[in-house]
Amino acid sequence: MVSKKSLFVFNILIIFLTMFAYYVKAYPQHAGTCDVTKVDSSPHAGNNGENIVKGDGGYKITTKKESDNYVTTLNGPEPFQGLLIYVEDKNGTRFGEFTLDNKMLQHKSCEGIGEHNTLTHTSKDPKNLPLDLKWKSDSNFDEAVVRAVVVINFKHWFHLDDVKFKSS
Repeated sequence: MVSKKSLFVFNILIIFLTMFAYYVKAYPQHAGTCDVTKVDSSPHAGNNGENIVKGDGGYKITTKKESDNYVTTLNGPEPFQGLLIYVEDKNGTRFGEFTLDNKMLQHKSCEGIGEHNTLTHTSKDPKNLPLDLKWKSDSNFDEAVVRAVVVINFKHWFHLDDVKFKSS
């Protein structure tokens, strides 16, 4: 016969293991932060930042104007699992709206102007490149900056170089 105390300890152990498993697989359905710089202090960084990477890993973003939209293209050497991308104005405020036409991506609710100013992934399934993202602003602006981080796997990710562009 199992005692109540043993059953209680067993239940606590199961709860702990479930929480631990979630933590280890953190954020497969979306970015865990709204700020690309905070990935360095997320579970991705590892103990004492052991997983923090330098450089862009060969991943690049370009932005060009096409009619009423700007098309931001992500290129790189291999498919990626995770993404966090947004556009900020010269004051550091997010603005504009990404058009969602890819089922592997979703809008992320973050601060700034507009509901759809940030994109992230929906799963850790590989996303092929190149990836074109449509973005638009409801008003003219002096200068904007695209900020992004690409996650290859849990311990391997890259901060991409910021890309500045002007309203035309």
